[in-house]
Amino acid sequence: MTVELAHPSTEPEGSTAPTQPAHPYWWFLSTTPGKIMVIGVVLAALGMLSAFATASTIDHRQHTLTTVLNHTEPLASAAGQLYTALSVADAAAATAFIAQAEPSKIRHRYEQAITDAADAVTRSSSGLTDAELSGLLGRINAELTVYTGLVEIARTNNRAGNPVGSSYLAEASSLMQNTILPDAQRLYNETAARVDAETGASTRVPAPVVLVVAVTVLFGLFAHRWLADRTRRRVNPGLVVGGLAILLMVIWVGTALAISTTASRTAKNTAADSLKTLTGLSIKAQQARAEETLSLIRRGGEDAPARTFYEHIDAMQKQLGTYLDSDTAVNKSGLADADELLDQWRHANYRINQYIAVGNYQAATQVAVGTGEGDSTPAFDKLDEALGTAMNQSRDQLRNEVTNARRGLSGATVGGAVLSLAAALAVALGLWPRLSEYR
Repeated sequence: MTVELAHPSTEPEGSTAPTQPAHPYWWFLSTTPGKIMVIGVVLAALGMLSAFATASTIDHRQHTLTTVLNHTEPLASAAGQLYTALSVADAAAATAFIAQAEPSKIRHRYEQAITDAADAVTRSSSGLTDAELSGLLGRINAELTVYTGLVEIARTNNRAGNPVGSSYLAEASSLMQNTILPDAQRLYNETAARVDAETGASTRVPAPVVLVVAVTVLFGLFAHRWLADRTRRRVNPGLVVGGLAILLMVIWVGTALAISTTASRTAKNTAADSLKTLTGLSIKAQQARAEETLSLIRRGGEDAPARTFYEHIDAMQKQLGTYLDSDTAVNKSGLADADELLDQWRHANYRINQYIAVGNYQAATQVAVGTGEGDSTPAFDKLDEALGTAMNQSRDQLRNEVTNARRGLSGATVGGAVLSLAAALAVALGLWPRLSEYR
């Protein structure tokens, strides 16, 4: 038998090209195991994102509330006390001047007010980083030195019987009323506005957290439904446990945010507004007292101080009535007689102006500095004391509510993070058995 061998040139040559995979790498993602893996990765990522969003939001709120307690509110309180102390000093200086003998009680009140103002300047400057407000505070401090110098010159001339003393005191009071007090009021308004802004910031709905958690829940429901259709198993324990963990986190964090938000809104809409209103009333009372005493120093001759006095009294009565009619008023019982005190003060000032009109300055001075039932001093002192008590109560309430708002968030950061991570772990453990079924 003859065997024919093919010529070597006719033999097929072996291929040297690399072997191509049956499918591209991304093909795996289109398979059922790949889709299960994608679902697991997305759910785990959403769980981690929920933990991050929750922790960031709560930490930011706690930091904001801590700033209000430790910095912003004390700064606003110091600014308000600065204005009040300056007003008290000006009124006391004028009262001591017109009293001639300079009663020790009134002199002590002036000195204490100056000390309080210096202390308020120091506390206001503590931690103040705003360059504009720092410059404003520095200007107040410098002007206060000039003011006290003018008051001492006026006091010296008054004790020596020199009429020029009234000119120095009028100049000092003009500096206080036209320059120092407006600067102090601006400082208070700026710092009080910051308290409102920072307290209000802690009442906003955390939209990013709500969005992330909502997406996580919806995608989890979709994943459970899809997995049930593909695997013919109605319940996946891992996804159910993960969903319960997310639900528990939503309840925990939501409750904490609701409690904190309620306390913050009470602090802003009740205590803070009450404090601003009462501070404004106290400021107007001190301004009215200064105008009253200035009319005696100037010996009449001008209608402006009297007209301004009555404008302050009218504004106070209107503002006080609105305040006491509101549900947010603090210490209503302590301010119940305030309107009557204002009427007594108005009547006493009318008597002062009547005496000045006929040149009886001694009688006018007695009504202004006397302690009788129909004199100005008792009405003013009682009103000032009632306002001071209400202001302290409002401030205490403000700080208590902010503290409650911060305390309501305690533990929510750790709890939210732990539950979110537990949900991610439960999802991974729930998907693994389904994934391992594919070899």
